[in-house]
Amino acid sequence: MIFDLDVFNRNIKYLMDKDGIGSVTELSKKVKLQQSTLHRLLTGEVKDPRYTTLKFLADYFNVSATDLIESNLEMIQRGTGIPEGESYLKLSLQKVPVLGNTQLGHGGYWSDMQYPVGNGDGFLRWPSCDHDVYALKCVGDSMMPRIKEGEFVIVEPNQNFHPGDEVLVVTKSGEVMVKTFLFKRDGFYHLLPVNEDHAPIRLAVQDVTKMQYVAGIAKSSLWHP
Repeated sequence: MIFDLDVFNRNIKYLMDKDGIGSVTELSKKVKLQQSTLHRLLTGEVKDPRYTTLKFLADYFNVSATDLIESNLEMIQRGTGIPEGESYLKLSLQKVPVLGNTQLGHGGYWSDMQYPVGNGDGFLRWPSCDHDVYALKCVGDSMMPRIKEGEFVIVEPNQNFHPGDEVLVVTKSGEVMVKTFLFKRDGFYHLLPVNEDHAPIRLAVQDVTKMQYVAGIAKSSLWHP
């Protein structure tokens, strides 16, 4: 996630205008951030803002923290076109194989059953441009209310992920979890559960064998045998 001051300021102005917010003072009160903190962000005094600060703003406007600092939100939300040199990805409705269960929390285990591509424990129909996409059925409560027990996570192993994205993590010992990726620092991954009853965790990079992008959450009604 790269902080682009010009993009950030343009997006904040657009979002403030869209919501009828007339001043930085008013915005700071609505977002519950100190006005001085917000001012330093907007003037570029803070070169590397904290993810949690950006997320306060992003959550208030119902956008992602990554889009807030990297994308043209006005173009995205108004659908006025696509940037020069870019094109739309073609998504196809795929039969996404369910490869097993994932425990939504530290200490769970997932059996990688290594089904052939396109096979598994039933399937879901889901749009994706990743031909290696697969699904896991969830057990546990550490991502409640974001992900409920019995729902499926759709995993796209060839997709990059950024801070704030949900990821599937598998460790050398076979533990598996779905967490929110915060950052990688000093040889450790820092991960956060949505459920505040569960503590954040820190995993050594060398202990992680798999970390993949969670593209979506599917209801159990989408499952087919």
